[in-house]
Amino acid sequence: MKHALSLLDGATLWQDNALTVARYEMTALEKNILYMVMASIKKEDAPNTLYHVSAKELMTLTGETIKVADLQRATKRLITRFFETTLPNGHLLQATFVASAEYITGQGIIELELSQKVRPLYVELKERFTTMQLHAALTLNSKYAKRLYELFSMYKNLPDKSFRISVQELKERLDLIDPKTGKDRYEKWTHFKNRVLDPSEHEINGKADLSFSYTPIKQGRSVTQIDFTVQYHPKQQIVAYEGPNAAAFGRLTAHFGLRQDQAHKVLALHSLADINRQLHKVQLRVLNKELENVGAYTAKLFGV
Repeated sequence: MKHALSLLDGATLWQDNALTVARYEMTALEKNILYMVMASIKKEDAPNTLYHVSAKELMTLTGETIKVADLQRATKRLITRFFETTLPNGHLLQATFVASAEYITGQGIIELELSQKVRPLYVELKERFTTMQLHAALTLNSKYAKRLYELFSMYKNLPDKSFRISVQELKERLDLIDPKTGKDRYEKWTHFKNRVLDPSEHEINGKADLSFSYTPIKQGRSVTQIDFTVQYHPKQQIVAYEGPNAAAFGRLTAHFGLRQDQAHKVLALHSLADINRQLHKVQLRVLNKELENVGAYTAKLFGV
């Protein structure tokens, strides 16, 4: 059996909380491929269902230009991505997400087979599950923003949307600590804050159906825990943009941190040639690591 995807801007993604809190590493592109599969899964699907992901549709939804070679590298890694989590019954599950990927020549279609162990965590949902917006999940650029968005989505429908987590546990969930050596990728709090938390806060709060804030908790001189507060914005609507400037709209929102209303203003006030010229300058500054807040700089540059 095979399922093809139509445009799914308003789709909702579902997964068991066991996956939300699982420990694993995945790039942003790998995540986006998996999100596309998640959007297509139906409870009544046979266990051997194969899911189709269209490269063209993925590029349309994300506003990105994705090369075939990048997709092939991503699916090759995705097949090997290992996760570990505790199931609701208390069992420890060690598994991969995807069992195989086949490229259909000349069609720009990837046919993916889910791991038989991971599939129930997308369809056999009871009390402990997470819901996310496909659009928000896809357009978050950072792999850390994507994972944190999943984590915060677990709390958005709960009465108490505040929670405390140890820095150690959060880093482990984001696979920032090597389980064999104990080496921490961002050992200093300032590095973790500046490279993971703050960029994710800017992205999520500007693009998703929720926002969050956090307060570091110190023990002595070291930050050992973090208090997070999540706010859900259920009435936030996805603003569609069609026509010849759709790709530019996607770039402004997906890559340069603008809100959708800001992107509309930019397209109304500036020519496409001027937009592309200015965005090229922003990209150069990003590559030279001259910008800390790309969205704020881009908004100021275009006067929105």
